[in-house]
Amino acid sequence: MAQRAGLLVQHGGELAFLPASVARWILPLPRLTRVPWDSAQMALVGGEVVAVLPLGEPSGELVLCELDGQAVALSGLYAHRVGFWPSSSTGVEVDGIDIPMLDLSEALKEFRSGRPSTERSAP
Repeated sequence: MAQRAGLLVQHGGELAFLPASVARWILPLPRLTRVPWDSAQMALVGGEVVAVLPLGEPSGELVLCELDGQAVALSGLYAHRVGFWPSSSTGVEVDGIDIPMLDLSEALKEFRSGRPSTERSAP
């Protein structure tokens, strides 16, 4: 079985997998600046201004990722472990448990449309 490198994160009480091809850095939460005319937040990371995508309540750390060729910082995640694990159909297998890949497509789509990913639509 093929091995996948990446980061296990806690998101909403559940573990999820971020592949190493996406996750770049884990860093302490820097000062965040709200864009006055938008709901977006920005942070200065390594001399670069990046958008911060909120995936939950702030955790005190950011995970800097590369999505669609652009740097995006994710807040609301807790870094759990870094390593290599066997691939599974949905992500990776860790200690006999299937850990799904964190799907950032929907969160990024909501972020681009101006609706924070921490908002939930009413049923």
